[in-house]
Amino acid sequence: MSRDSRELDSGLLVTGIVYGVIVGGITALLTLPKSGLALRREVQERVELAIPRDPVADSIAEGKAAARRRLEATK
Repeated sequence: MSRDSRELDSGLLVTGIVYGVIVGGITALLTLPKSGLALRREVQERVELAIPRDPVADSIAEGKAAARRRLEATK
């Protein structure tokens, strides 16, 4: 294999990758079942469900909220 042939092959490879990324991106955008905003919301909800909740932190937050309500009620 000559040097010119190797350079040509690497150039074709890079060009093929670029075209593949462009065509794949366009195809993904055209075939999405939801709008971008709806998709981001769904992903965010799934991430929140996947992260385990900390019961101690939840209890502390509830206690703080109750203390604030009590302070407001006494004013």
